[in-house]
Amino acid sequence: MNRNDSIPAVTPTLPAAAYVRMSRATQDHSVQHQLDAIRRYADAKGLVIVRTFVDAGHSGLKVDNRPGLLSLLSEVTSTSCGFSVVVVFDVSRWGRFQDVDESAFYEHLCRRSGVSVQYCAETFVADGTPMSALLKGIKRIMAAEYSRELGVKVLAAQSRFSSMGFKQGGKPGYGLRRVSVAANGTRRTPLMPGERKATATDRVALVHGPADEVAVVRRIFQLYVDRRLSDRRIAALLRKDASSRDSGKIWSSTAVRRILVNRRYCGDLLYNQTTRRMGSPVTPNQPTQWICCNGALEPIVDATVFDQAQQIRHQNASGPQREAILKQLRAIYKHHGTINIALCRGDPSLPGGGIINALFGGYLRAYAAAGLPPLRTATGTLSYRTTRLLATDLLAAVRRYAESAGGNSCTTEWNNVLLLNGVVHVKIAVAACRLDNTGRSRWRVPLRFAMPTDFVLCGLMDRKNIQIERYVLLSQAQFSQDAIFLTEQSLVRVADSCYDSLAQIFGVSNDHFQL
Repeated sequence: MNRNDSIPAVTPTLPAAAYVRMSRATQDHSVQHQLDAIRRYADAKGLVIVRTFVDAGHSGLKVDNRPGLLSLLSEVTSTSCGFSVVVVFDVSRWGRFQDVDESAFYEHLCRRSGVSVQYCAETFVADGTPMSALLKGIKRIMAAEYSRELGVKVLAAQSRFSSMGFKQGGKPGYGLRRVSVAANGTRRTPLMPGERKATATDRVALVHGPADEVAVVRRIFQLYVDRRLSDRRIAALLRKDASSRDSGKIWSSTAVRRILVNRRYCGDLLYNQTTRRMGSPVTPNQPTQWICCNGALEPIVDATVFDQAQQIRHQNASGPQREAILKQLRAIYKHHGTINIALCRGDPSLPGGGIINALFGGYLRAYAAAGLPPLRTATGTLSYRTTRLLATDLLAAVRRYAESAGGNSCTTEWNNVLLLNGVVHVKIAVAACRLDNTGRSRWRVPLRFAMPTDFVLCGLMDRKNIQIERYVLLSQAQFSQDAIFLTEQSLVRVADSCYDSLAQIFGVSNDHFQL
């Protein structure tokens, strides 16, 4: 018998809200069962349910993915909350937070706003006594531990089925389809995208998809292994041939790469390559933790072809490719007299932007590694992209000098703005040298930004815009305009704010700083 059955019903007097949650959308009646129990409890306690907050199909591990609970907390903390009690089925429905203090915090947030949280199916009474608090704490630990134990059991079961050649969730991949397999090994009809297996005892295996998709996969490997085309070039050819991926998506270098590195296409099935436990970020696992089933499905490409593709990828990621890229960048610059991303992307011998970024940190840094001069505008000044790159390098140098001076620094949500010692916001900028009609040097120093900054630390480039020649450290409180133009003569006005090096600014004895 439920402990609430013996409580005599009284006339409702207090407005209350009901909160219900279920983890899986397939729990058709879970929400209704909770609501029925909450209504019986409310009738017995003299409560009238005026609001209902529902999280259907949401895990209790985190609050971020629970719009019902977030809406409840928002209303509780508002000035116009229309109820004084929140009724929940039990502690686990409130949440299975792995940090039990988080569960207690949200309940405290309600109580601090004058709204109590009551659990209608728990044996303890939330009366604030030490015994009640102890039992509630134990229940929170049990709710969190349940998720941890369940995660271990699920991983063990999924690893076992993966070793048997069955797929565990996720999309099958281009050129492949899922098929439901009965407990006796009988294969049912293929599953459509988003379709679930017929019964819980069925497993899911992978089979070849349509013949045209299988042909495209084989062509991708042939272009990569035999013709040594890059991912980007292969994607461009597929787009030119009007080949489409799933749901009509166009081919990209990323989509090509995913096919080239996926062992499913040579018949092997891998599982547990990454881990995401208890709502934590995805982390890669060591190869020794991977679950591999060789020959889990009929291969689309031969294993030797797949291995050749992996060897090519390994060679491309090694040192020789770096030197080959730098040599080709110099050749492009020599042929065109300039260089830009469009010219690089139009050259079939160069890899895509992903590899350039991985090897050099972007095209601009690749140009610098090749010894090419900085990009300039038609007037001879540095381009915006080059200036932005120099500002990024200057910001990193400022952080190093701040730390060497015994301070600390951290980046902020605003671009190139540092917070020094948790107090002062400093905007980092670089000003290119511009020559006027008389040949005099001038620099545009930005001052006003759409963010809270106290100072602007700007590096002034030399006349050839090769490196930073000096620095100015200006307080925004001194100026009302958005920017100021400095010349050699006007620098006298801010002489007290000019420095020859970052070492001079931070009062350290490092060598002269040059960028």
